[in-house]
Amino acid sequence: MTLRTDSFVPSAEELRRAFASQGPGELVFFARQCLERGGYDQVLALGAALPARFEEDPGLALTLAVARFLAGDRPSATAAAAQILERRPDDLNALSVLAEMRARQGDRAGAVQALARLVELYPDYPGAHATLAALLMPGASYRDVLRTVHATLRPRTYLELGVAGGATLALATGAAVAVGVDPVEAPLEAVLPAGARIVRATSAAFFAENRREDVFGAHPVELTFVDGLHEFETALEDFLAAEAWSSAAGTIVLHDCVPIARVTARRERATRFWVGDTWKAAWALARQRPELRIRTILAPPSGLVVVRRLDPRAAGERRDFARVKAELAPLEYPLGVGEWPEPLHVVPNTPAGVAEALG
Repeated sequence: MTLRTDSFVPSAEELRRAFASQGPGELVFFARQCLERGGYDQVLALGAALPARFEEDPGLALTLAVARFLAGDRPSATAAAAQILERRPDDLNALSVLAEMRARQGDRAGAVQALARLVELYPDYPGAHATLAALLMPGASYRDVLRTVHATLRPRTYLELGVAGGATLALATGAAVAVGVDPVEAPLEAVLPAGARIVRATSAAFFAENRREDVFGAHPVELTFVDGLHEFETALEDFLAAEAWSSAAGTIVLHDCVPIARVTARRERATRFWVGDTWKAAWALARQRPELRIRTILAPPSGLVVVRRLDPRAAGERRDFARVKAELAPLEYPLGVGEWPEPLHVVPNTPAGVAEALG
């Protein structure tokens, strides 16, 4: 165990005099304040001054384990967190701490196990889903992967269905015409390229009220990003409408189709991080349109489904998806944590995987 070279802590007697009358809540709060400011040595000293208090309270025991981990005593700290879980299997804080300790020591499987249990018990635990996604989908974030898609394909025309703060629309720096469609006004997170504009409408209204030639001129759409309403019927209709506006050599990318936790994949929202049942849209395309080339990049937090070999004429005929919609509508997400849908042809989130997806 190592302390900082400039470490100074009060004596055990001073610490007991100051904190002996404090309750567990006050001690945990103080210990967390110390940890957030890099003072793990203060927590170690306080634990040594009041050993019985730290042993009997799970919150204090956990903060002491974190302090030991930060001081370099990783095996002992990890064992202490695991022991707390043995006594309290549903302790959310202990699951989170143990997962981070395991992840930092390269124990990916152990970290995933703890996080999977954590999101099962409480999926909105701060950082749990993002950390689990990063472990299961290592590599660049979906926005960085989209940046690579733009750089590789160099689309002259770009369509985005679902703009939010405009961070992904801002990636279309090389497009002569880039159009984002979203009915909801939101502050822009980034400066949009000169050729980009936002249409405030639902995607259904946008396609009903416009012709492709009036929006994009002579060129069909070369790249579309579907990231709108988190309902699979809307995502599917967005795909079909965008395909009708696309070139046969075009590309459509769907977001939020690879959930890692079932509760986030429900149609009715029950969590802060939520993808809805948009995953059914990709599954429907894989079932109904075998001629499409589908590859799925495991980009956190919820994957990117890349669809190529489009058929704009077939999309214009509005193929009947009624049967497959009816089949998928009642379906709950059937896969567990770390399981990927075979029909979506998953590729790794690496340069080679992205190249395969765009091949």
